[in-house]
Amino acid sequence: MSIILSPGHYFGKEQQFNESAFFKLNITAYQPDTHIHAHYHENAYLSLLVRGGYDEVNRHSEDEILPGEILFRPAGYTHANHFRQQPGQCLNIEFKREALQELTLDKPLPSSLMIYKVGTFHYLYRLLHAFLRDPATCMTEEYILGWLSEITAVKLPSRLPWFTQAKTILENELDTHHTIQSIADRVFVHPIYLARAFKEKEGMTVGGYQLKMKVEKAMALLFTTRLPVTDIAFTAGFSDTSHLIRVFRTYYGSTPLQFRRQLNS
Repeated sequence: MSIILSPGHYFGKEQQFNESAFFKLNITAYQPDTHIHAHYHENAYLSLLVRGGYDEVNRHSEDEILPGEILFRPAGYTHANHFRQQPGQCLNIEFKREALQELTLDKPLPSSLMIYKVGTFHYLYRLLHAFLRDPATCMTEEYILGWLSEITAVKLPSRLPWFTQAKTILENELDTHHTIQSIADRVFVHPIYLARAFKEKEGMTVGGYQLKMKVEKAMALLFTTRLPVTDIAFTAGFSDTSHLIRVFRTYYGSTPLQFRRQLNS
């Protein structure tokens, strides 16, 4: 007889978590040689194996899961697991039932187990990196909507009258923390279409585009003002100076102060 796990619950020890109206994320850890008997979850979820290895066992198959691989398990899918001799760790991304109804348009998610090889969906690895670094501020919805836009093969219409408006909001409201859902609500479009449009036309996520606007604003202020770097960070919409420095170095290969000194030398 299978064990039923209610929403938000997993075997293993929960190490960190974050939750929104649509999703719950957590990192679960497993001891070596752990056997998990047949069970299923009430909600569908993604599971990315961070380290270790285990066997995924169901009525039809037994698969060896390697680090970096991603599993999509639909709601009600019965399976058992056996972790091997190394400790295991998984990132779990659970879809709340109302999320699937609101976010998946007319294209349903897979109805059976799906196993994706390492590197298949870059959004989910970026999500893992962001979640491990700071689970409290990780932009969960943006990354997962990026994944949904790929898995459901969303096709954009030829005309996107709302796209310019969305970009204008991100370019001019740097001091506001925008989510993909908040932008979608303002331009009256489904968030999956918004995610897909930014990927296809700008080559980045909505959050990535806003970050680009902020760092460009900071660069302009370095050229046109004598403001201290701390004030530049605030004016450009960064959470603090260290955030500006980290992003600026990624974009331009130096800190804002180093760049200013070069300008004045």
